[in-house]
Amino acid sequence: MTKNKVQRIVAIVLVAVAVVMAVVGGIHLPQRSGEKATAIIEELRIRTLLDVTGVGLVDTYVEIAREEAMAKGKAEGLSLKERKVKAEEAMAETRAKYESEGVEPQADTAILLPVVAEYAAQLEVYYDLKTAAEEAYVEAHMAEAEAAAEAERQAKIDAGQEVGEEKPVTVDMSGFVATPEMEAALASADESFVAVGEALMQIYPALDDSALKTLKPTITNVVLQQGEGFTQLYDRYMAAGSGEALTNPVNAWLIRYADDLLYGTAALIVLALIVLFYETLCKKLGIPRIVLGVFFIMLCFMCLWFDLSLPSLLSNTLVRMGMNAVMVLAMVPGIQCGISLNLGLPIGLVAGLIGGLCTIEWGIPGVWGFIVAIAVGCLIAAVCGWLYALLLNRLKGEEMSVTTYVGFSIVSLMCIAWLVLPFNSLKLRWPMGTGLRNTIGLDSTNFKHILDDFLAFEIGDFTIPTGLLLFMALMCFLMWLFTRSKTGVAMSAVGNNPRFAEATGINVDKMRIIGTVLSTVLGAIGILVYSQSYGFMQLYTAPRQMGFIAASAILIGGASTSRCKISHVIIGTFLFQGVLTLGMPVANVLVPGSTISETLRILISNGIILYALTKSGGESRA
Repeated sequence: MTKNKVQRIVAIVLVAVAVVMAVVGGIHLPQRSGEKATAIIEELRIRTLLDVTGVGLVDTYVEIAREEAMAKGKAEGLSLKERKVKAEEAMAETRAKYESEGVEPQADTAILLPVVAEYAAQLEVYYDLKTAAEEAYVEAHMAEAEAAAEAERQAKIDAGQEVGEEKPVTVDMSGFVATPEMEAALASADESFVAVGEALMQIYPALDDSALKTLKPTITNVVLQQGEGFTQLYDRYMAAGSGEALTNPVNAWLIRYADDLLYGTAALIVLALIVLFYETLCKKLGIPRIVLGVFFIMLCFMCLWFDLSLPSLLSNTLVRMGMNAVMVLAMVPGIQCGISLNLGLPIGLVAGLIGGLCTIEWGIPGVWGFIVAIAVGCLIAAVCGWLYALLLNRLKGEEMSVTTYVGFSIVSLMCIAWLVLPFNSLKLRWPMGTGLRNTIGLDSTNFKHILDDFLAFEIGDFTIPTGLLLFMALMCFLMWLFTRSKTGVAMSAVGNNPRFAEATGINVDKMRIIGTVLSTVLGAIGILVYSQSYGFMQLYTAPRQMGFIAASAILIGGASTSRCKISHVIIGTFLFQGVLTLGMPVANVLVPGSTISETLRILISNGIILYALTKSGGESRA
């Protein structure tokens, strides 16, 4: 059997399974809003209610045993310490007895159905009124709260203090008073609870008013269904261990996971297409992009399966792509001019950070502050990039080693420089001693979110950072125009074949200098775009790994150590940031409290660079 036939058979099997899953999911999904779903929730709710009441009843028996033991010990003339020991023994015996034997209902539990339904309806009315009243109270006092928050923020600015990340303004609810409608609805709910209590006392005769009063918050929490759909209620009751109450657990499971079956259908179809066209995809996209692309698609489906907000996560991916794209774009002129991956990118990043610090020091706000930061950063980056390029021209053929060493060295050198640079703003310096803070918070007085908030709009949970994406597109377009210019073509020729370019009269060293300077300048712009979106500027060792992240992203996009295009920047940044953005919440669900997402980032970054180096052949580029 040939390889193509095997691929076709596997694809057909996957599609057949997908069709079955689609049919099953399509049949059961509409039932979530029907009578079957309502009956399932009622079964689970009654069982959960009986379980929590039984547990509460055991606690009641235990408390009775304690009181009896204490009274008996007092009658026998025992000391307080001895009475407590007897009480503890009686409580342990009673709890062990009832937990082993269980507390069985003594009447038909069907009497709970109508009274619990009525209580749930009354609770929903009360909480709807409460929510509406609280919203009205917040709306009436929001202006006052905003004015107080603004006055506090302005006072910090006037005092020269650092203004932290802006937090949502909250209204103090201590003055909120229940409305007459709320009180009437609460009284009706309390009357309904009396009926629930009477039904529970018939089912559990040992249940008294005192125990019922203690159990009221727990019972209310079980019955209340405000704002919850079938999925949330099913999961909540199943987590309480009420699944054995279901008369048809398989049907209930299919209704609960009908949407996941449809997601699985789409996933199997995508997998079938990949299997069927695997060789074509490998030729056009390459193995790394296929692996990362499939992994990204898998993460999207896993987000849906785990009921995570996929639109919100994709929106974050879009933001992270925009904030990192210019730094990834900085790799393009380096590769095209022949210095390969510019792992000395921290030179440009440090220049950009100095530009941002100057803006804060001079107190230039908003758009102008961002423009001045870019101008100062680019000027410093151009000078440093020129010196850096001269060094690389003296060490042709060893660029990868030199750029890595230079990048690490400049970060270490700046760790000393940040302690002695003559900045005086209290927003930048430590409150005591000398030196700049490790993290500089940006706010509305600087250039925080100056691009992210420009023309941004929302579609449900999906936010489009229009200004950030437009700036990214502008930088990519300008770089594309440069590559089409006479200088850009000559620079690409040097990167492709320096000896041939030199033979045709192109000044190889000059083109390498232009590409290195341009890469460094783009790094300065990139770190400012990143910082305004992140809301902070991070100094000291923070820029150390950013060159590797940018290199990984462009290699994921399909670039090599000698050839790249603008499309590689866009594709690679999206895939790399998408995997990281979606991978973290999925990893937290799979392995709570782990650092697997950070481990994944390191493996992807370094693994992709290693793969690219193995494909480059290791030849000298001199």
